[in-house]
Amino acid sequence: MKKKYFLSFAAVFFLATLLLSLFSYVNYPEKLFVRKVIDGDTFEGDGYTIRLIGIDAPEKAQKCYEEAKNFLRKLIEGKTVRLEYDEEKRDAYGRVLAYVWVGGTFVNMEMIKNGYAVFRNYGKKLRHADILNLSPSGCVAGIDTCEECIGISYFLWNPEGDECSGNEFVKLKNYCDFPCNLSGWKIMDKDGNEFILGNILLNKTLYIYSGCGRSSKNKIFLCVKKQCKAIWNNDGDSFILINEKGNIVLNYTYS
Repeated sequence: MKKKYFLSFAAVFFLATLLLSLFSYVNYPEKLFVRKVIDGDTFEGDGYTIRLIGIDAPEKAQKCYEEAKNFLRKLIEGKTVRLEYDEEKRDAYGRVLAYVWVGGTFVNMEMIKNGYAVFRNYGKKLRHADILNLSPSGCVAGIDTCEECIGISYFLWNPEGDECSGNEFVKLKNYCDFPCNLSGWKIMDKDGNEFILGNILLNKTLYIYSGCGRSSKNKIFLCVKKQCKAIWNNDGDSFILINEKGNIVLNYTYS
């Protein structure tokens, strides 16, 4: 007869914890040797594919692709780098997300500072966002940014029914394949009425209503604190979108 072996709950819990700890250690090294740079924000080394977190460099066929790749290659290829992680450690493609240092040089920031990448937080709270959040410059000054990705796909400034019912709305569309954080952005009309947006992440579309209601991920209400809830004039007005730095992103005027 075969003997049966049983493990106590404590023993099973201990083994599971040990395996999890080993898995975490193996998958997120503190240092590694860079074997090959893939592009301006991705490289390989010691069996890992590392994606520089908080930045976005040009893809193939985009302007500055080769320049960004070559700059990163000179910085880190054939060298040992130190890695630091944020709360999110892997992306949708399984790549390890990391802040990278070579010696005392912060590689993520060097790519942005020298004009070979732009800052991206993809809606995440990054611990080094304050120093990485620089305006696009140099080779990538004209790369696709949220300012260039957002447009108006529909604007209803004169809805049917009561003029003050609050049925006016603007439909914003994000034409790029990454989300845009609109926190701190402003909406204005030609009369100077100003509305500051809260914690809003624009993925694909965002409906902006002039009335009062319950906001959701893709719908917000600019509830005017007066009897008439309409914002935009029927005989001519402007929809002005301003980013958190005070730069005008959209200025749509009708008459």
